[in-house]
Amino acid sequence: MSEKESVSEHNASQPDECIRLREFKDFLRELVLEAVNNASNTGEMTRVCISRSSNETYPVYSQEVSSEIIMTVWNQLQLKRCPRYFQLSILRNVFKESEQGLCNAKECEFSLAKKDENVQRDTEMVYDLVKLQKYVVNNLEKFLTRLTDNTEVSNLPNYADTEALCADGAKCNCNAVASATPTVYTSGHIKNKPRKMEDRHVCLERFSEIYQLNSKYSFYGVYDGHSGPLAASYAACQLPYILAESLKTKINDTYDIKDYREAFEHAFLQTDKMFTQKNISSGTTAVCILLSNPVPPANGHLYVAWVGDSKALLVSPTVSLQLVKSHKPDAPDERKRIEMTEGGGTVMYVQGQWRVNGILNVSRSIGDYSVAPAIAEPDFVDITLTAAHDFVVLGTDGLFDHVSEAKIVETIYKSLADAEQKIENIPKTLIELAKDGDSQDNITVVIVFLKQRSDIVQNFKNA
Repeated sequence: MSEKESVSEHNASQPDECIRLREFKDFLRELVLEAVNNASNTGEMTRVCISRSSNETYPVYSQEVSSEIIMTVWNQLQLKRCPRYFQLSILRNVFKESEQGLCNAKECEFSLAKKDENVQRDTEMVYDLVKLQKYVVNNLEKFLTRLTDNTEVSNLPNYADTEALCADGAKCNCNAVASATPTVYTSGHIKNKPRKMEDRHVCLERFSEIYQLNSKYSFYGVYDGHSGPLAASYAACQLPYILAESLKTKINDTYDIKDYREAFEHAFLQTDKMFTQKNISSGTTAVCILLSNPVPPANGHLYVAWVGDSKALLVSPTVSLQLVKSHKPDAPDERKRIEMTEGGGTVMYVQGQWRVNGILNVSRSIGDYSVAPAIAEPDFVDITLTAAHDFVVLGTDGLFDHVSEAKIVETIYKSLADAEQKIENIPKTLIELAKDGDSQDNITVVIVFLKQRSDIVQNFKNA
């Protein structure tokens, strides 16, 4: 029997198994086949690792490691299309193994990153981002490979979410449940004309479960980087983690609006503080939303925080509400603040835009340590969601500066009403509209749906 035939029979699914368990076995089997094919083509088993140029990295300190591991594993599980009901258990197992392995830097073959002379961390281990990511990805792939072993077959159900698998596989109706499960979000991005893709975005539908919060939340963020992608990459990884840790400090999860505002402010300011200590000349906008009770039909609450000019549009059939007031240097309140900055700040018109100290075209950002008047203190709004609200659109200025909000809303509703249109293609349509509108910038768009597709279409018809 050939190696491929052996692999194809490995972990063979049983007809009386839960469909979700069968899907997971199929996922593992495909990973093995892919590894075998790679080995036959290259002569060795290959692993997929993060690929960056040598200058696109930063030192990772002890308080930053956990979030880097979590986000690296989670992103890889999404890229590999790991079945949903097994993702959390895999994340927690790989996180534990990766964290334990870091206790011995020599064993992990890490070289110490150069320390910031302004930060006293003489006894602290410091890791290079790229090496850390490769290490975590390798740990994930080793873990998944172990699950394909025959000795693990009987243990696979233990990696599923609680009550995710049918007790009686012969009566499994998970296919029907899956077909009724709504698509919660869709996203798209494109590098477009610039040499580098500096945008980043985060879609954490299972935010509460990933970071082990008691209340039900989902989190989405869009980050428009400048002077390189590192600030956006850093914020996309660290900000959700810091926000979650801030929310955990409340007893019994009895939050009020003030608590959410303070949690977001701490997350933005702490992310900025930690990144600017690295003395990297990079910065990013950020627009982040936190949805409480995000599962329809429950009416949830929407919390929004931002710095810079990336935007968030809350849409219902009759009203579209732009939640973001962009932080621009020529805005009277921002200009006054900049000019009153200790040491002096100026707003100048350079290269067709108003800029802080003639450099930065947003007045608030994360990073940009060399532009002191640019601060990371976010603005914040909260909205009680109602049955009228259908979706939220997050996007960078590469989208919103080149496609009107009315056109964005019209396009999304029209696409949802077209049964032939796949939801995952809607961001691509918006990106093409932005390019037709002469957008030269990186473009990122995230659409968060607040109810099922059919309900959105019906809501629009009834308006």
